[in-house]
Amino acid sequence: LLLIHCAMIYTLVLAALAVNAAPSTGRMATRSLKNIPRRRMGLNNRLSRKTRMNADLSSLPTGSTGPVPEFDPLNLAASTDEQQLKRWREAELTHGRVAMLSALGFLTAESFHPLFGGDITGPAIDHFQQIDDKYAGFWKALLFSISLFESYRSTYGWSDPTKGGDIFTLRDDYVPGELNFDPLGVLADKSAEEIAELKNKELNNGRLAMISLAGIIAQELVNHETIVDTWREILNTEEKAALSLTDENFKETIKEVDPNFLSVPKSDYDKEKVGELIKELPKL
Repeated sequence: LLLIHCAMIYTLVLAALAVNAAPSTGRMATRSLKNIPRRRMGLNNRLSRKTRMNADLSSLPTGSTGPVPEFDPLNLAASTDEQQLKRWREAELTHGRVAMLSALGFLTAESFHPLFGGDITGPAIDHFQQIDDKYAGFWKALLFSISLFESYRSTYGWSDPTKGGDIFTLRDDYVPGELNFDPLGVLADKSAEEIAELKNKELNNGRLAMISLAGIIAQELVNHETIVDTWREILNTEEKAALSLTDENFKETIKEVDPNFLSVPKSDYDKEKVGELIKELPKL
């Protein structure tokens, strides 16, 4: 979220500079309006097409995967345009990438934390306060560094209002998430189909990471234990429960209460129709 906000703040600053630079009164104002290109005033066909409602989800090159392709249960695409759809995809990719790093960071920092002399311990949700108490300038320096990178990233894909672009819009030739950052050359020898598959995997893993990270944070707020310790407790409980099911005396006791308790239910549904059934859920 911080990354997106930095980009938006930078764009607002550019817009303010553009407004302040233009004359605003009298004959000079009229003359300056005449000199503004038609594309800056939103009078060309390209802009009118861009602002058309009822965006097509298939306009996005990736992200529509099985078992429910073009998943939009709230029908959000019907009330927006393709430019907004691109911004949503840009935000989804950015948050997904941050969430994947954060989820890995939670597990790593709670299990292995050599930085700061090993003094930062316990649940990861407390690490921010612990670091701030011991090293007050760390987060300020980190925030400043992030703002520099985000300022550069905002000039890479976002339109520049001082050069005729619209505020809060992505460039027409920009594909969401494509920053040409591939230091390991993973995509160098890949075909278009393979690249699309990798992008879909990135999106799906990012979506899972966002949900998982929300669950990890919520769980640590509830019991104030590291997520690894929570998993260990759950596994120990499940192991004890599983061992109890193998005890013959326990089985006989359960059968007296409910003869069908230990029976395995039969899967009498068509697995191929799961995707179709999920699409019908919003109608219920």
